[in-house]
Amino acid sequence: MRAVIRSKSLRAVLHGEPLGHPAHPLLVQVPLGAWISASMLDLVPGGGRPARHLVGAGLLASGGAIAAGVVDWSDLDPEQQRTGWVHAAINTTALALYAASWRDRRNGRTGRGKLLGFAGLLVVSGGGWLGGHLAYRQRAGVSRHGEVPFSEDV
Repeated sequence: MRAVIRSKSLRAVLHGEPLGHPAHPLLVQVPLGAWISASMLDLVPGGGRPARHLVGAGLLASGGAIAAGVVDWSDLDPEQQRTGWVHAAINTTALALYAASWRDRRNGRTGRGKLLGFAGLLVVSGGGWLGGHLAYRQRAGVSRHGEVPFSEDV
């Protein structure tokens, strides 16, 4: 992964060094918030077009979360990386469901788009659970003494 992102300053930003903690958990909030909001709009009359826009916004915003997650993953130990692979696979499945949802909504297949969106929310929730396991049970990206994880200065 270091070969893909060679810039130390970009890696530092994606790791969250300027924040003092990993950026990935913060960056996932935008796509998740958009997708949760889209699901809520799917439950009320007239929410179709705004829901489609939110699904699209979530897809666009996921790029930053993915980049930060990949950079963090590249510095984990092998056991954490295995869990990270599964986390990424689950969330990639959710992304595919949301992309199909957005496409169907755009093409007038709103009912199918809603179903795909609800499926995407279910799958991404599982991915989020596994991400929590990775952070809190496997202690990925967690420092012992308050130093910034992944920092080049540590």
